Amino acid sequence: MDQADDLKAFERRMIEIISSLQPSIWRWRFILLILVLFALITFYALITDVSLTLSSLSTLSMTTSSIRSNIKNDKSYISIFLLNLFRKEIYFSFSFGLLIFAFLFGIHRKMFASSIIIARFHYILNDYNMSCDSDGRLIIKPRPTTYISGGL
Repeated sequence: MDQADDLKAFERRMIEIISSLQPSIWRWRFILLILVLFALITFYALITDVSLTLSSLSTLSMTTSSIRSNIKNDKSYISIFLLNLFRKEIYFSFSFGLLIFAFLFGIHRKMFASSIIIARFHYILNDYNMSCDSDGRLIIKPRPTTYISGGL
């Protein structure tokens, strides 16, 4: 087996690796798109909710008057308001929680896995005067010319 066969086998393996990543990349992009759309729609429903106006804040303070009498801290009142708000908009809380969990799980790295691998291939192949395209095909660069200074 000579050097050309080795390069062809290496190129076939690179193409195989990159092409096997493509379906999963589109799946993760689609999942992220659905999560973002769900979060935006529920956020829009949250901010346009007519039951959460300034008049509803006064009724909220009447319903929590017994709790409020025991609370001396305004920050606690805000936390009670936020707790009631998120209870009311459970869909927004759920979608926002899923979005945060997806980013903690690493969905942003899974979407760009092929570009990360291609960048690593570029870095390694640069030492051998080669490169690759986005599909994994090898690009052989010309040898750098070395000038030997000749003598006297």
